Amino acid sequence: MPFDFHAYEKIRRAAMRLKEDRWSTISEIKSFYTASDDGKPGAKPVDCTGKEQMALHDRWSGYNKYIWIEASVKVPDGVDGDIWGCFDFGITGGGGNSGFESLMYLNGEPWQGVDQNHSDVPLNAKAGDTLHLQFRLWSGMNGGGFPQEREHRINRAELAVLDPWADKLYYLLNNLLDMYKELDENDPEKERMLDMAQCAWDLVDTFSDKEAFLKSTQKAVEYIQSKFSEEEKKVTVNAVGHTHIDTAWLWRLDNTREKCARSFSTVNRLMDRYPEYIFMHTQAQQYDFIKHDYPKIYENIKKRVKEGRWEPAGGMWVECDCNLPSGESLSRQILYGTRFFEEEFSNKSTFLWLPDVFGYSAALPQILQKCEIDTFITTKISWNDQNRMPYDTFVWKGIDGTNV
Repeated sequence: MPFDFHAYEKIRRAAMRLKEDRWSTISEIKSFYTASDDGKPGAKPVDCTGKEQMALHDRWSGYNKYIWIEASVKVPDGVDGDIWGCFDFGITGGGGNSGFESLMYLNGEPWQGVDQNHSDVPLNAKAGDTLHLQFRLWSGMNGGGFPQEREHRINRAELAVLDPWADKLYYLLNNLLDMYKELDENDPEKERMLDMAQCAWDLVDTFSDKEAFLKSTQKAVEYIQSKFSEEEKKVTVNAVGHTHIDTAWLWRLDNTREKCARSFSTVNRLMDRYPEYIFMHTQAQQYDFIKHDYPKIYENIKKRVKEGRWEPAGGMWVECDCNLPSGESLSRQILYGTRFFEEEFSNKSTFLWLPDVFGYSAALPQILQKCEIDTFITTKISWNDQNRMPYDTFVWKGIDGTNV
């Protein structure tokens, strides 16, 4: 069964349209007051009022540069629905921090990270509310190499109402397209996925006004849902959220501290919206950064831990290198890490989480057992291109015969 490019492309374009059309703009922010920032961790919002202004579509640039922008906006009277902020302030880089990121404050409270991958912000607002929005923008660096300024632009800043049915259809179509791409050519389910997506899109009114378009998306969602059997609907995927943040890599330690604030505040917004959402974070040092830099975010973390939705564990103070340190150094990493998790969150670590360090001492099983840790978790052994590991789950026997 060959790849049906034309049908696939038709549905891909439909999903792209839905990505934008699921939003209805209710108020555009045409300009922001702006002020410079010293880039230190945990900075309090700067009052930009009366200072320079930055208009929609203006450019901003820098290398490891922080600036503040702020605006107050009123939610129009009579608006009904789920109110969000939609923002595009530039290009976000990959893991090398080669692009912009920001932390948004809502009415003075650190609220959510905003970047190219997190451009939509739930505002928990209602008609008539006045919202004070402040953003601490970071230009990014350049992912290693010689310092180079990154240029960005204020492309979008608005309040919008999210249509729930168009939003569901957007994700369902993308899921069907992903399944179509991944399934084997000879799998009969492959064509079924694409056919389901096409039939659903045919139910959408693409000829009338936007109101009719949005209203018709409910029929498309219900059609897709009706096409999965009760047996298929029993399939459940359990996943736990996690953000892997290198404490030191291609950026400065101050950038790490701010990255933690952006990431953890975003997790809190997800937990507001999705009661079933569970999250785990594994480095004591990064919790300690937040405790000192952003006490409000830390307070929210402790609240989530008590709810049983945020797991603070991982064993070590930082996810440390295991090639150079001595046995005493490794033992102290675990001592300080496990002690922090117990004292701050009443949670005893029973596993060591080291997904992204290069090489593991054969003394680790013995050290872990002495520290009452019985499980070791990594992903890096799968990277070995010389000695392929035959298993990904097994008992590891250390130098003295200790198992973990």
